[in-house]
Amino acid sequence: MLSTVRSFDLVLLEEGEEYVSDAACNALSTFPSQVSQSGWTKFVESTSDAQNPSLHRKGRIRIGTKSLIFEPDLIDMPILKLQFQHINKICESFQDSCGVFVSCKQVTSIPTAIYNGKSRFISPYSVYVAKNDGSASPKADGEANILKCLPSFCFIFIFSTVDIQKQLLKKFKKLLELSQTNGEYHDTIPKTGFSYTLIPSREKLLLGGPAALHGSEPIYCWRLKRMVRHGGFTALTDSALYFQPSPNFSRKLCKRMALDRILHIFKRDTGLTMTGECSTALEVVSLPEDLSDSCEKVFRKQYRCIYLEFKRESDRESLVAILRTLVPRAFHAIESKQFRQEMTQLWRLGVLPNFQYLDFLNCVAGRSRYDISHYPVFPWVISDYKSSYLNLMDPKTFRDLSKPMGALNDERLALLKQRMKGIKVSEDIPVAKKTADKHRCDLEGYICDDCLQELWDEGFYLYGSHYSTPALIVFFLIRLLPECQLRLYGGRFDAAARTFRNVRETFENTYGGHSSFFELIPEFYESCEGFLRNSLNITTQDGRLGDVELPQWAHNSPSLFLKLMRSALESEHVSRNLPGWIDLIFGYKQAGPKSVSSDNAFHPLTYLPSIHAGKLKPSAAVASLLRTMEPQAVSVQVREFGQSPIILFDTPHPRRLVYPKWVPESDAYASAPWFIYLEKHSELFGKSASGQSEGFRFNRTIVPSSGTGHLKQVAELSTSNGINVVKMDDLNHRINFVGFADADVSYYLANDGNLILQHHGENTSVLRKTVPIERNSLTCAVTSGDLLCICSKSGNVTLCRWREIVKDAFPISYEQEPFLHPVGRDVGKHFFRLEVHNDSITCADYDNGVLTTGGMDETINRYEITNCDARMVGVFDEQNGPLAALSCKSGLLLSASMGGSLTLWDIRTPQTPIWIHEACSTSRQHSQILSCCISNHYLQIVSRSESPVMFWDIRMLNSLNSTAGFTKQLETPSMSVLGCHCDPGDCVALVGTVNNEPTLSIYDLHTRKNASNISLSNIKHPTLFQVNPFSSHSNSLEAIVANTLGESLLLSSTKSIV
Repeated sequence: MLSTVRSFDLVLLEEGEEYVSDAACNALSTFPSQVSQSGWTKFVESTSDAQNPSLHRKGRIRIGTKSLIFEPDLIDMPILKLQFQHINKICESFQDSCGVFVSCKQVTSIPTAIYNGKSRFISPYSVYVAKNDGSASPKADGEANILKCLPSFCFIFIFSTVDIQKQLLKKFKKLLELSQTNGEYHDTIPKTGFSYTLIPSREKLLLGGPAALHGSEPIYCWRLKRMVRHGGFTALTDSALYFQPSPNFSRKLCKRMALDRILHIFKRDTGLTMTGECSTALEVVSLPEDLSDSCEKVFRKQYRCIYLEFKRESDRESLVAILRTLVPRAFHAIESKQFRQEMTQLWRLGVLPNFQYLDFLNCVAGRSRYDISHYPVFPWVISDYKSSYLNLMDPKTFRDLSKPMGALNDERLALLKQRMKGIKVSEDIPVAKKTADKHRCDLEGYICDDCLQELWDEGFYLYGSHYSTPALIVFFLIRLLPECQLRLYGGRFDAAARTFRNVRETFENTYGGHSSFFELIPEFYESCEGFLRNSLNITTQDGRLGDVELPQWAHNSPSLFLKLMRSALESEHVSRNLPGWIDLIFGYKQAGPKSVSSDNAFHPLTYLPSIHAGKLKPSAAVASLLRTMEPQAVSVQVREFGQSPIILFDTPHPRRLVYPKWVPESDAYASAPWFIYLEKHSELFGKSASGQSEGFRFNRTIVPSSGTGHLKQVAELSTSNGINVVKMDDLNHRINFVGFADADVSYYLANDGNLILQHHGENTSVLRKTVPIERNSLTCAVTSGDLLCICSKSGNVTLCRWREIVKDAFPISYEQEPFLHPVGRDVGKHFFRLEVHNDSITCADYDNGVLTTGGMDETINRYEITNCDARMVGVFDEQNGPLAALSCKSGLLLSASMGGSLTLWDIRTPQTPIWIHEACSTSRQHSQILSCCISNHYLQIVSRSESPVMFWDIRMLNSLNSTAGFTKQLETPSMSVLGCHCDPGDCVALVGTVNNEPTLSIYDLHTRKNASNISLSNIKHPTLFQVNPFSSHSNSLEAIVANTLGESLLLSSTKSIV
């Protein structure tokens, strides 16, 4: 006979019930027969018959704060549950000194089954009610008083010793008294704390040790897994996080998560306690310690998770504070706005599938599969469940993702608006915000902004039920987790009409029903068929539960159904329209006046997660409800009637740019959670569990280069007094940029659209020619052989044949040149015009035959330049703001936004950056980006901040998890930087003022020391500096310094004036 193989499951406890203790015992009872007063004597005599197995049952008594649960050793016997609210007598047994007599007028019989070696509850509970006309005093003992409570179901629980009997009898009576007075039992937490013997000797305890350990305080918490809360103690060492269940029903003494395997840590709020306090929790996700890539046999064990809910918020914060120092990378996903932006960018560029992106949004918005009241939300995307063939190329196949489910049916929506018209949750609206009745808009027509705000403040809502509730989750997962529905509905399954039986009927009810507005759960887009098949052989009160009836186009195949559902989710149509649904669920249309105008308003208390997270200001309606409702009622509302995710976006979600074709069989991790998908595709994202980078990177090795710079030459000449600083004639133009076209040709770009060329002759003469380029301001330029690529504020690039202009004796004017038009491609004698940006071009570089430009339109464009044409070869779209500077070298592209973000790209793979650095500055004005550069060994950025020069060793990007701790800076005491030049030879030149004196300072990045200082006393406020890249020891032109007023200085290596 099989015995003692069943393990107790806390799902048998009621909502809010805590586990107290347990003990082995023998149960003596005639149950399911009740004992009457006339049959009392026979019952007493029968209990002395130890040979009768139907009366004597060995097992274990489980004590909860609301019930006694007897668990027989024999698995073919049901578990018996005696709720304290139905117990009418507890006293000592007169037949046995080690026994406790319990009389109960209602007993719940719970049948069990063993499936895959585990105890499962797959059938409705049976409830037995005794006909009890008598009454007994709960405090009075004696056989006469017992007879008064009959007829009832009588039990005698016999324990091994008298001491155990006395101890448990005291607990039984205390719990019975509290149940009758609605009191709270406080003695549910063990006093021992975490067992120190479970920690290996090589590990150092940091937090949460046993109570007996000096200087340590136990941390009690609950492990949450869907509807079950299992109490225990957590401890943290320098190597692992531990959770020890107390009491422990499993074969493992504790759960251990190695710190070096932890992927992510999320701070969670699980709702409100019965006293109105916010419940705090921590979700920790890690890779399994015993499962390597070479032996991944079980797909479901691809990750481990522990979800801990804390009794005190201070305990969680203490644990988080230490974990943040031990595994800082684990908090990156939940705390880094940059990380979220990168994930959005990955999705936009087609690298991250729709499923994983939605999974990620759910995760960072406070949703978890371990908390059934905050389960992930996924959309209905298909609306055709009638056809025999599913055409994913037909837009009519899909649901309108720009509207919530409740607004898809116009007729139903009109009825809902009529029904909810005039209903107000709160009248506590400030008088200043009130709208006069005569100006009150009609709900069925246009509503002005003032009325929308007033409706929101009053607590207006359209839908009486939410799109994600615990009842909905157990509705869909009844075949996978029948225990959860049995617990939710008091031991019974929901009525047959409300059971998930048919996909088409479920959608039609959601589309047209008057009380169903729910969305889907992620299981509909995964590969596991368990929630569609009745593999457990579940039997409801209406008979055996069948498999889910699928649409015709699924051909009765759950695997085909899930494959087509996922294909629809990843389709181009859904990808194009998904941002609209994200706006409703996670974005700016979720709450506030926008939710009212979008027909997306739910009950005010469903928005508490965003309020607790500081993403949403409480409306007057929410404040009124929290003030007037009992905390217990608010707790039930939060726990059972749905909560919206935390708001993530306060502006419209950006659209997707790339629509990759979905191939279901191509990826073994297609249904994996987002963090596992990233982990298993590290060749794409360049990150792993052992080290997450500041940004995602592609798999390439970055090596130093050996380019030649010219600043060292200038510095050497300066230290040997070989530099002359010569004042040039004023240009009479305001200028924006200076540069060199050749060894003896310099140029200036004027604010009025003119190009000013200077040819420095051998006979010390200077030929200056002014060439009108266009009517808009010229911003920057680069040289490409005989072409000068001139960029303008209009977004145009003009390719100028500068050598021909220098030789041409005739001036150029607008009237003479018909090619000078503001848009399009234009070709003339000396010019070729190309419109490359929609806004001003702010920076440009030229490398290996390709022109790279960045602009105010937040894009970087790359064009291959030839003698007669320019061909686009790449686009780096959606930067982190308007571009301030860029540098392109050796297949790498470094861009700097005006907001201070520095991004490194591989030009071969523009979908994802290699590395991202966000500059921190309190003043945007004083952190203005001046330049960035990829030099031989460093990434450089120069700004007008207190630390103007920051740089990173390129080689660090190949091996380090993060470069944040390897940032190097230059000390520039008392210098106010106005301009700069970054040199490929690992030097940087700064122009500005030192003690109000104009100065040029050159620094060597290798030594981080000043290499030279040159006084610029003949010019005020120098802002522009350019070294001559064509200079040599035989040439005298070294550099130009200028300001925006048109004043300039020429740095020469000879003492003769050029």
